[in-house]
Amino acid sequence: MKEEMSSVDIRYIVRELQWLVGSRVDKVYHDGDEIRFKLRTKEGRADLTLEAGKRFHLTSYIKEAPKQPSSFTMLLRKHLGGSFIDAIEQHQFDRIVKIRIGDYTLIGELFRRGNVILVDSENKIVAALRYEEYKDRAIKPKAEYKFPPARENPLEVSFERFLQLMRENEELELVRALARKLNMGGMYAEEISLRAGFEKTTPVKELSDEDLKRVYEAMMGTFNDEPKPNIVFKDGTMHDVVPIELKIYEGLEKRYFPTFSEALDEYFGKITLEKAKIEQTRRLEEKKRQLTATLRKQEEMLKGFEKAMRENQEIGDSIYANYALVEGLLEEFRKATETLGWEEFKKRIEGGKKAGNKVALMVKGIDPKEKAVTIELDGKKVRLYLEKSIGENAEIYYEKAKKFRHKYEGALKAYEDTKRKLEEVEKLIEEEQKKELNVKKLERRKRKWFEKFRWFVSSEGFLVLAGKDASTNEVLIKRHMDENDLYCHADVYGAPHVVIKDGQKAGEKTIFEACQFAVSMSRAWSQGLYSADAYWAYPNQVTKQAPSGEYLGKGAFMVYDKRNWMHGLPLKLAVGVINYEGEEYVVCAPVEAIKAHTDKYILIRPGSMKKGELVKKLRGVLKKWGYEVREEDLNAILPPGGGEIVEVVG
Repeated sequence: MKEEMSSVDIRYIVRELQWLVGSRVDKVYHDGDEIRFKLRTKEGRADLTLEAGKRFHLTSYIKEAPKQPSSFTMLLRKHLGGSFIDAIEQHQFDRIVKIRIGDYTLIGELFRRGNVILVDSENKIVAALRYEEYKDRAIKPKAEYKFPPARENPLEVSFERFLQLMRENEELELVRALARKLNMGGMYAEEISLRAGFEKTTPVKELSDEDLKRVYEAMMGTFNDEPKPNIVFKDGTMHDVVPIELKIYEGLEKRYFPTFSEALDEYFGKITLEKAKIEQTRRLEEKKRQLTATLRKQEEMLKGFEKAMRENQEIGDSIYANYALVEGLLEEFRKATETLGWEEFKKRIEGGKKAGNKVALMVKGIDPKEKAVTIELDGKKVRLYLEKSIGENAEIYYEKAKKFRHKYEGALKAYEDTKRKLEEVEKLIEEEQKKELNVKKLERRKRKWFEKFRWFVSSEGFLVLAGKDASTNEVLIKRHMDENDLYCHADVYGAPHVVIKDGQKAGEKTIFEACQFAVSMSRAWSQGLYSADAYWAYPNQVTKQAPSGEYLGKGAFMVYDKRNWMHGLPLKLAVGVINYEGEEYVVCAPVEAIKAHTDKYILIRPGSMKKGELVKKLRGVLKKWGYEVREEDLNAILPPGGGEIVEVVG
């Protein structure tokens, strides 16, 4: 089963991903050997994954980001966040990817263990996933980055050079000669042999120059074949993922994909999730082992506490059961130590033991410091304190028994808690083992043309569009404003252009809402204003023609002749989910426009709450209503700057 991409795979994926050039890096995530870029592309959000030693493609399998970003993550975010992708390249025909972002280049080494290295404009290493030293190069901070020693590039080799390489060791089989001499894996060497019409085991010495010409042409044809991405199955299990149709897999089950990225994502995504499932079970098994070990220790402690509790209780009982004997011994020992002293008392006891004196034989220890004598009573060693009464001596053991009982009860509670946790973990392991690997990809709905802009549907049912930036402002006016539309603009520098589609049929309500939208989506919102002015005009009044001696930049237009002003328009919007053309959309629009299409909405206005916090609160409300909305989708529809929630309706 394939576990990493080949040089051929990288060639095809790099060609396919050229459309990402110009995309903005919104955020960078790092988990283990994997780096994921959240990109803002001309088509919307895209997630690009680069896993050291493994793979490079767009992904819809999004792992939960680590709660604490690594230092490597923070460094990548610092240098790459907010910048744009300028180039995506493969280094020669090696398993090395280069992503140029602003003044930096991120290099992904996809061979062996792999690595991810960030270099600056002078090719000096800024940071790396792993710092390593080899005989011919070193991956360490501030060192110049060097590529691994160059190997023959089959895409650039001439037939004469190809012939020379193949003739260097004619004893080799064709498949081995191709794989070793021309930097390709054994699979593609086998495919080329098959396409050329030769057995892969044919010795090179048996092939004429004309035969090798056929092999050369088959090689060039293979590496420049039309993309036909597919996953190959063997016995119902994924076996390989390839960018082109391969003869070596003829007759096997295949699943085709529109793009190689989608095929790679499906293949490696499922492998990643399966590994995650195994990893989850592994962690649970480790937890089970820890809890089992804890449980054994607690069982031993319980036995110890129970034994100590029982023994101390029994000693106390023995003292009272042998009341007369113990009282007599206490009195006798007390008088002897007072009369003879402790040293002489010890000598007399030792002498008595030799003589076979019963009382002396009962004594098992003497402690002058504590003024205590240990005797054997009913088979148990009992420490008697001579300065205490028989009752006080018994109470000492009863108190000890009581303490051990408390310890036993506490340990029993801890034991039961551990046992409960162990049962929960065992249940989780059982559930994980029963689970089938049925993974749903995060399918991204194809965006409709109007979603490139800020937009809403007026209370009268008219589509209203607004630019998001200079580029979309330019596109909106040049490509999407027709003669039957109406144009609106706020009296605020840098405000977006707003177009009411088929607006010349619209009523005053729609025009009011469009002008209100124009002021709300301008910097007046971030400045905390509560009202601003806007106007509307006809499309033929809007032109790229600048006054003499002036230049209009990207997204800028002139409006000539009469402007129809609306003054004191309130900056207030609502967020809600509406149904438009059979699909549900989260929309931020003037309140009356939202109210006309849904009975649940959230009123917002300019305020001190940061945009990120506002997004989280809005997302929370929408979630309660049953709508799972991504933060970036809410970010895209809200006006610039912070705000505050005025009211939640519904």
